[in-house]
Amino acid sequence: GETAASTSGTSSQSNSAGLPIVKDKITLRILSETRADIQLGNDMPVFQELEKRTNVHLDWELLPVTKPEEKLNLIMSSGQLPDLVSLSPYPELIVKYGMEGAFIPVQDLIKEHAPDIKKALDNPLPGDKLPYTMDCWAELTASDGNVYTVPLLSSSNAIGAVYAIRDDWLQKLNLKTPETLDELYTALKAFKEKDPNGNNKPDELPFVSGQGSKTQTILPLINAYGAHMDLYVAKDGTIKYGPVEQQYKEGLQFLNKLYNEGLLESDYLTSTRDQWIAKASGNKAGFMFVWPSGGIAATNTNLAKLDPSYKFVPIAPVKGPRGDQFKDSKAAGAFMSYRTSITNENKYPVETIKYLNYAFSEEGTKLVSYGIEGLHYNMVNGEPEYTDIITKNKDGLDPETARIKDGIDWLGLPFQIGWESHFKAMKDAAPMTVKAWELYREPGMVEAPFPTLKYTEDELARKNQIVTEIDTYKDAMIDKFIMGVEPLDKFDEFVQKINKAGLPELLKICNEAYERYKNAGSAQ
Repeated sequence: GETAASTSGTSSQSNSAGLPIVKDKITLRILSETRADIQLGNDMPVFQELEKRTNVHLDWELLPVTKPEEKLNLIMSSGQLPDLVSLSPYPELIVKYGMEGAFIPVQDLIKEHAPDIKKALDNPLPGDKLPYTMDCWAELTASDGNVYTVPLLSSSNAIGAVYAIRDDWLQKLNLKTPETLDELYTALKAFKEKDPNGNNKPDELPFVSGQGSKTQTILPLINAYGAHMDLYVAKDGTIKYGPVEQQYKEGLQFLNKLYNEGLLESDYLTSTRDQWIAKASGNKAGFMFVWPSGGIAATNTNLAKLDPSYKFVPIAPVKGPRGDQFKDSKAAGAFMSYRTSITNENKYPVETIKYLNYAFSEEGTKLVSYGIEGLHYNMVNGEPEYTDIITKNKDGLDPETARIKDGIDWLGLPFQIGWESHFKAMKDAAPMTVKAWELYREPGMVEAPFPTLKYTEDELARKNQIVTEIDTYKDAMIDKFIMGVEPLDKFDEFVQKINKAGLPELLKICNEAYERYKNAGSAQ
């Protein structure tokens, strides 16, 4: 109706009214992380288009792919700072350099000059189906009350690894897709005993450790008992610790049963990524916990070479005896991550925040989601549809890589990107990835990642000390329990030792930090 038209009119006015950001071109020096397989920089068509629209030129310096933080620390201590630093995986480093004064606070700049960033942080990924909610301002606020980064928001990052099972094996053995723990157990047992790979050898590995991640991809099954792998936010709004709870013992008992019966691969603790790929691609593995693209799509591509009917399909987390069905915060992906900081050397903080804001505007979001009209997409019935450059790439690149290579879903700068463009890119090339997203984006299916709490220096030192002591003991014991090296009637002793290593003090520190975190969120 009329209102819809007028509102969309005003929003695009406010977006384009500010372009170009500056009359005379400015250059911002950016230090960024990158990827081994992608040459990040101004050769990417989308970054050329961004420069044309904004009149802001980026001068790129890239951190090494391995251990980027070492090079970053060198540059930060040299006193020769760039204007922007983009580093997602190290939020604690960003906060550290912010509080030391190397990065400037951005919360006021956002409120005064970046309406689209503010809107995204107040209400992230609007209209998208997501398994959990997150308080973005609380996540971003350092313990001094400042925000030192403009984040990246992406729906598809919300999920992380998923369960996958050999659908053709189930069909061959006349079994339905498991929805409960009991049905999963039945399927795994049949995989072991009924020769679903058809070579007359008992060489099936019903449940394997995914992508070489060892216990981390075995343990999530305990969620079916309502158990948690680590610290988590309980229903009553306090932080608790999963491994000392009774449900955790039940989960370990189930894993121990799978191990004893040969349903869980005996060398899960030493199995490497290459060994996983060999088993899963070689028609040996039945069930695993892996990432949709790197896990399911990668093995299915290999399996199809043996036989087009061989395939893993994603399944939702199975329901446990009390109806629990979720994926742990420890195994969740985060739809928001720290991304780009403005340094104290930057002469153009206002222009910079306006430039970063452009990516969150309607036009900028279309550029980062779909690229350049006529090249990467065409408008079809009022909807952007990718061209063959993305969906049938002549160099044989999958849509994900083809997009990033040209600067769509761009590296190095923040943005907000919803499901739609991901679904459109993947629907033909990787239908199983899309199916995994559809299963796991349902509300409640994935717990919110553990909150990024901010600690005082004393708290942090003590917390790290206690965590190290607990984990050193706990991690070794979990595998002993699963493998039956230690009997589970020693579980009470296990709990006592964790308490003695400082768990009550750790929970006190975390819960106090969590109260401050909640206040930081509402304060905005």
